[in-house]
Amino acid sequence: MNLLKNIKPQDKFIALFIIKGLVLYLAWFLIYDNWLLKDGMVDHFLIQHLVDSTQFFLNFFGYDTFQYADSVGVDGTHGVLIGAPCNGMDLFALFAGFIMIFPGKVKHKLFFIPVGLLIIHILNIIRLVSLAMIVVYFPKSLEFNHKYTFTFIVYAVVFLMWVIWIKKYSTKKIN
Repeated sequence: MNLLKNIKPQDKFIALFIIKGLVLYLAWFLIYDNWLLKDGMVDHFLIQHLVDSTQFFLNFFGYDTFQYADSVGVDGTHGVLIGAPCNGMDLFALFAGFIMIFPGKVKHKLFFIPVGLLIIHILNIIRLVSLAMIVVYFPKSLEFNHKYTFTFIVYAVVFLMWVIWIKKYSTKKIN
């Protein structure tokens, strides 16, 4: 027990944060892989919304489009395929999980998490519209932009939202 008395408060906070994160990750893994992924309803709903939204914005910008199952794009191209790894579900869980385990008032979390999820979802729609446009104008750069450019942008925004949470809403300030 003397060992626990000698641990600095910030070290206790970090250790507890890591333990909570691991428990939440394990819970997400068990729930998603063993129930949500197998059922497929949530993924299908989210992918269909992304397909419909992407098509809406492409049409809004004056493009003739196609939609086939989980694919959407500008007529005359192969478009973009939206699979479960690209629907944003894992990023939703990562973002929300961080906010849930980081100290803060519940009322702030009940506001911040849905707003953050909406921002991530809107970014994903913008990403998909952009990728569909890249297929039209710069098809050779599709893989690079899909793999690097948009991954960097989306994760940077998520990181910025975490920083905002810590600076503005968290009850535990990190020096």
